[in-house]
Amino acid sequence: MKTLVLGLGNTILCDDGVGIRIAQEIKKKCKNIDILEAGAAGFRVIDEIIGYEKLILIDSIKTGNAKPGTLHKYSFDDFKTKHHSQPHDISLFEAFEIIKKHGDELPTEIEIYAVEVSDTETLSEKCTPEVEAAIPKITKKIIEEQKIN
Repeated sequence: MKTLVLGLGNTILCDDGVGIRIAQEIKKKCKNIDILEAGAAGFRVIDEIIGYEKLILIDSIKTGNAKPGTLHKYSFDDFKTKHHSQPHDISLFEAFEIIKKHGDELPTEIEIYAVEVSDTETLSEKCTPEVEAAIPKITKKIIEEQKIN
């Protein structure tokens, strides 16, 4: 199955870059996987996703309901009814719906992982200690769950 790991975030905004950092760690451990790093989703990454059968998306999330470094797992359906658009862009989920109507080949299997974070505003190339400490465990868990090699 042709699989793409999409790491989202901004690596100079502390914990916001955790999705990209985990994608980079997966690439170090799994040579036969395609990785894409992006600062935002939406139409900007659709061209890169077309043709893959499976998409593993990794991002940060701030729910306030879990400790920083906690891994959440969602399905694509969890986001279908929610609108996350920015004023000048659309979300990846909204872009998928538009593209599907036009028949382009998008992944049929989508796994979404989000790491609970605490600081997404401080200018820092490092994550907070709690999030940084969780990266190796989360990387291992995603590799094992997704059977990536």
